[in-house]
Amino acid sequence: MLKKILIILIGSIFITSGIGVFGLSNNIDHDLTLNDSFDMVIISPSLFSNQIQRLIDHKNNVGVDTFLKTTEDIYREYSGRDDAEKIKYFIKDSIEKYDVEYVLLFGGKKILSFKWNLPARYSNLDDGFGHEIFLSDLYFSDIYKENGDFDDWDSNGNGIFAEWGFNGDDLDLNPDVAVGRLPCRTKNEVENVIDKIINYENNAFGDTWFKKVVAVGGDTFPDYEGYEGEFTCDTALSYMGDFDIIKLYTSTGDLVGPEDIIDELNQGCGFFMTRGRGGTDRIRMVMPEGSEFVAFNIDYISDLSNEGMYPVCILGECIHGRFDVGIINIFKLIKGDPEYNQYDCIPECIAWRLIREKNTGAIACITNTNICFGAIGDNDDNGVLDDAEMYGGFLAVEFFRLYGENELRFLGDIFKKSVLNYNDIFPVNSNKIHSKSVQEYILMGDPSLKIGGYP
Repeated sequence: MLKKILIILIGSIFITSGIGVFGLSNNIDHDLTLNDSFDMVIISPSLFSNQIQRLIDHKNNVGVDTFLKTTEDIYREYSGRDDAEKIKYFIKDSIEKYDVEYVLLFGGKKILSFKWNLPARYSNLDDGFGHEIFLSDLYFSDIYKENGDFDDWDSNGNGIFAEWGFNGDDLDLNPDVAVGRLPCRTKNEVENVIDKIINYENNAFGDTWFKKVVAVGGDTFPDYEGYEGEFTCDTALSYMGDFDIIKLYTSTGDLVGPEDIIDELNQGCGFFMTRGRGGTDRIRMVMPEGSEFVAFNIDYISDLSNEGMYPVCILGECIHGRFDVGIINIFKLIKGDPEYNQYDCIPECIAWRLIREKNTGAIACITNTNICFGAIGDNDDNGVLDDAEMYGGFLAVEFFRLYGENELRFLGDIFKKSVLNYNDIFPVNSNKIHSKSVQEYILMGDPSLKIGGYP
């Protein structure tokens, strides 16, 4: 029976995602000189090169000077202990030679494979809650140590990256370039996300749907005073004064099920924020009396019909950005690998499904790759619940502050500055929970995206 179920699941992946074939590389690195300056580099396997050229043309037309570098060329031209480190050395060169500000990692795991189209780096930080190894794309943006040397995230030289604890690694953790990832597995997914980016940047500007924020929150810790998720949403929304605000809160009865979220998303919105409880494929909310329900999951994405009206999502819960899940992991589960459970064996995480869904869903998701943290109470008695002032709550609020108050308009700029500001305030080098909060924070999307589109 298990074998039969596996065959059916694998078949569904082929149908929904499509299987791509290899295309020719459009790498233009041979045309570059030291006098050239670029805003963004796209790193991708040659498999996706032909499709990506259309995005490069669009970016150059809107004034974001962009070039492509294939992974194959990077692996051939650069040295490093593994493919991820070779890519990081290339990013360092791109900053120093071409003044690159944005890096788009175009690829994730290969379809139905344990191998990668574009590799990831795993952090080794034991948070004390049973979650020790997790994805961290901050590795690709934290290029330099404080003294300017290359930061390989392995200062003790034992081959274990971002190792926490006594004799662990000394990490800088400050992003030096804005990195985003589109973890495409197939050429169909590449086509879908490029269509959405071009459509968004060409058409979102001035449309009324963009001037709306949908916020979803609940009573994350019902045993403690205050509705933490709702309060954090309110704090973030306070910076969005010229937007129409839609609050779907459990305490008010405006959120009782997935249909409430679906209805609002289908009308279009510029931003979609959630602060509750997470899961690889679901968003959970808690009612004031303590009962929990699934507010939205991956199955409901097929009910969305917001074509051309794609929000930037700030999903403030756990594990929504686990882009290394896949049906293929069931083989490791069957073998009894202790690092795998049933939720590692689903086709994709909810953040990626929202982005790669054709003509609907989201334009980008900022979220977490692993278990994230919230805070309870108001320990400093300043009238602000701590959930809005630290961990993922701070990062979510900071996103909206930087957009609304500082008027930053490029997605990667906001993401990068949010992490830098977190590092300035919190002891990320001496407190493992603060350190994990920035390491697991991920921008799944185009870092050069002009929020709200171009005039």
